[in-house]
Amino acid sequence: MRWGEMTRDEIDAAAKRGALAVVPLGCTEQHAFHLPVDTDTYQVERATVDAAAVATEQGHEVIVLPALPFGPASEHLGMAGTISLSNEIYIQVVKQIVWSVIDSSFRRIAVVTGCGGHWAVPGALWDLKAEAHRAGIEIVLRVIGVADQWGAISEEIFPGGAGGHAAVMETALCLAERAQLVRRDRMHAPETRQLMERYREGGEIFLFDEMTDTGALGDPAPATVAGGQAAWVRIIDGLAERFAFFEAQDRELGRFPTT
Repeated sequence: MRWGEMTRDEIDAAAKRGALAVVPLGCTEQHAFHLPVDTDTYQVERATVDAAAVATEQGHEVIVLPALPFGPASEHLGMAGTISLSNEIYIQVVKQIVWSVIDSSFRRIAVVTGCGGHWAVPGALWDLKAEAHRAGIEIVLRVIGVADQWGAISEEIFPGGAGGHAAVMETALCLAERAQLVRRDRMHAPETRQLMERYREGGEIFLFDEMTDTGALGDPAPATVAGGQAAWVRIIDGLAERFAFFEAQDRELGRFPTT
């Protein structure tokens, strides 16, 4: 399932069988005072690898690339630990990775974003799809977010808890798997400066140090180990279901090799 642990022949054979190649995109950015800066990268890699394992047990072939640990994180400018690529550079990096997957003969590819700041990715992939078509290469290209269902999961497990960056959901996920990396004595409810009014309603482009005093966008305090474990199960099973759905859809549309 892990691209990096396979040989060239094994990867080539998987591509010719029509396996789904998954490209997880992470980030290295500040996560307030209590979470590690690799939070987004760890989450997207763990979710995609474990979901691929579930899908494989169900008879679906899913190959997961190593997670890209760097992305555009300019909104965290000035907060230590953040490694940011400009969107211009990042778009080219993502496109080159996907082109390399195409060069390895994969025609079914899913890009999974692990950070809410990956706004440039869908546009880049639309361009890539058109470029491949012009080159006479027909591919099935999808983009989904590992956190697409997190709002519903968070409300179910932590009702009324504010979600978002370094808040209850991400803290619980880290507590469940990497509790030793959570600085519990540094878990504080942030003072946000009209977040809903300025961002959600006003559409304002903001830097985190203008909007929050801790670097988080919600209170991490309600997070629990048990809640994080339950959330991981929901996330992994949900992503595995999406991988299975992709295969069913592609088989119905005749997108698998015929030989």
